[in-house]
Amino acid sequence: MNVLVINQFASAPAYNTGAGERHYYLASKLAARKIEFSIVSGGVNHLFEKDPVTNNLFNEEPIEGGRLIWVRLRKYKSDSFIGRSFSWFEFLIKLFFLSVKKRLKPDLVLVSSMSLWSAIYGIYLKSRLGIPFILEIRDIWPLTPVEVGGISKNHPFIFLFKLLEKYVYKRADHIISLMPRFQNHLLDTIRILKPVSWIPNAIEPSLLKVDANDSSILNPDRFSIVYAGALGYANSMDCFINAANLLRGESIDFYVIGNGPQKQDLILAASENKNIRFIDKMSKSAVLNILTRADAGFISWMDLPLYQFGVSANKYNDYMLAGLPIISASNIPDDPVCIADCGFRVPAGNAEKIAEAIRKLNEMPQAERKLLGENGRNYVLAHNTYEVIAEQYELCLKQVVSIRNGHKVF
Repeated sequence: MNVLVINQFASAPAYNTGAGERHYYLASKLAARKIEFSIVSGGVNHLFEKDPVTNNLFNEEPIEGGRLIWVRLRKYKSDSFIGRSFSWFEFLIKLFFLSVKKRLKPDLVLVSSMSLWSAIYGIYLKSRLGIPFILEIRDIWPLTPVEVGGISKNHPFIFLFKLLEKYVYKRADHIISLMPRFQNHLLDTIRILKPVSWIPNAIEPSLLKVDANDSSILNPDRFSIVYAGALGYANSMDCFINAANLLRGESIDFYVIGNGPQKQDLILAASENKNIRFIDKMSKSAVLNILTRADAGFISWMDLPLYQFGVSANKYNDYMLAGLPIISASNIPDDPVCIADCGFRVPAGNAEKIAEAIRKLNEMPQAERKLLGENGRNYVLAHNTYEVIAEQYELCLKQVVSIRNGHKVF
């Protein structure tokens, strides 16, 4: 089976620090199952640490299980919403030259958001080639910019996005969601049933390569809790800094690894606390190496209706693979920390409760903390590795193609 994957923000380990690698790893796992991916991605990405070669309009790079096709795009500033929006449309327009240049003959087209605009090309291929179209939803738009970004739901751009959302949902043969309760949002949006597969984010266990000779940045004589991820407003990290300030007099170190628009504000809020250390974004393997030496991991979310549909953050998988007990500040149903029994969940945004949970972990016997960490590791290895979700993808892809061809498979 030849699958054309359209994902403007797809990447590979050579180009960034872990974001957008879902389909790269899936391609390698599905190769043995005789499923080949052609992954079309934008050659410009604000998350890239290194840019791919884009001398031509379309630039091929072989990978295990298929190929990456980079689309040449104009550069934009990472903090420019206008620049990113323009890039969505530029990518979409150039996709229509893809069939001519590459003479593609896929058996199925899978479009992964963001952005939803690329789904228009998926719908075009569905009609032109008579192949099934699968839509993969990683973030719910336009609900995310309305609730997280504070953009008015009556804004013309949001109104246009709502029309697009309904249009692509209705025309998809199948939807893959990274959120467990996405079906509820789908019903609210188009008011008709659609087949939905929940296939969460995953991690590649081979990335965990602990270097015993590596000099750790952590102090082994003090309890250390680490946050590793983006520092945007949706991550609600101000409550973590406030909790750290409440625990200033205790033997606890706080590490914040990552970059984002809120970073400077967080640094300012932590300026008088010597127990808080900020570290720039680094490779996935380097982060995992640090996590294996830490005592706990932290993740937080804003208290928003958006999260009633669930989340699928890579941070959960990182912490669990490293065997860390986790403190999750969230009001999310089906919080992975609760499901895996690998830590404590406290109310979103409550610095006092976060501080209490950190103190509780610090005072807990090491054997009990280790057991929580092992619960998380066992969970992620059983449910959230690329090998595991590749099996789910195989079943989904083959079933959709069979149904499209008139042979329903259960």
